[in-house]
Amino acid sequence: MSEKVDIIDFEEYKLPPLGHAVSGAVGSTIANLFIYPLDISTTRLQLKKGTEKEQGILDTIKSIYEKEGGIKGLYAGLGSDTIATVLSSFIYFYCYTALRNVQEKLNTRMGKSTAQLNVAQELFLGAEAALISRFFTTPVSNVTTRLQTSAGQGGFRSTATAILKQKGITGFWTGYRASMLLVSNPSITYFAFEKLKSFYMHAKRKSSLSPLEVFLFSALAKSIATMITYPFIFLRTHMISGGEEKKDSRGMLNTFKVIIEKDGIPGLYKGMKAQLIKGFFNQGIMYMIKDYVATYLTLVFYHSYKLKMKAKLSV
Repeated sequence: MSEKVDIIDFEEYKLPPLGHAVSGAVGSTIANLFIYPLDISTTRLQLKKGTEKEQGILDTIKSIYEKEGGIKGLYAGLGSDTIATVLSSFIYFYCYTALRNVQEKLNTRMGKSTAQLNVAQELFLGAEAALISRFFTTPVSNVTTRLQTSAGQGGFRSTATAILKQKGITGFWTGYRASMLLVSNPSITYFAFEKLKSFYMHAKRKSSLSPLEVFLFSALAKSIATMITYPFIFLRTHMISGGEEKKDSRGMLNTFKVIIEKDGIPGLYKGMKAQLIKGFFNQGIMYMIKDYVATYLTLVFYHSYKLKMKAKLSV
């Protein structure tokens, strides 16, 4: 005797967390390859001393290219950064989607008129997913930042060994407390993107966005989040940059005091323009590719789902 099984229509089918995790990881990896020279240049600009000549991001890219081995210099630390990017995006999108699905079910069970998340729930779940993601990826990210600031000196293993000798095992999580404050960045980004998309689609009476629209809205959302959280991004970069003169490893508050004493409040915003440019293109490309990959993965997962349901019906 066969049991009754309801098959969900394709329009109502939701891509599972694994699908969002895979599409996010693919999008982030490809975007990272495109914008990596912007990433390494941004890190250098954030660490420039106040006495050094002010440079723009294009001048910094040119300088690295000319003095550090051309293209190789612009992609120093790419391997470890790619690992961190893949892990970070996979864990973040998996956790966020899974937590969101649970919260929507809870909203329905609590008798709310809609399963849709409110602003507080959106931001909290995004921050929670980011916190989990950063815990696992901070060690690799810290090694990458050292590689980006070492002008091509040393590899992943030697850099990791240097961190271990200077700060012990906990040194790999230097800056994690600052990262805890930065968990709002991806949640603000995702929230702003969803709200901008929803408002635009409602105003234009559209059912979906074009790739260019996805690029622009996600890039704009990232810019908003970056402007809000930049001082913490700047502090974290300074905390994990390392160097022989920083063996005693200042904490976040001490790093904050030193920067304020030297450069005042404007010092906390050094390199923000470069960070905005990097984030704009990185997020835009990532979400555009993620959206594209997610569309095809939805077809694959839905087809698999239908086959499983039909198999149950035939039992």
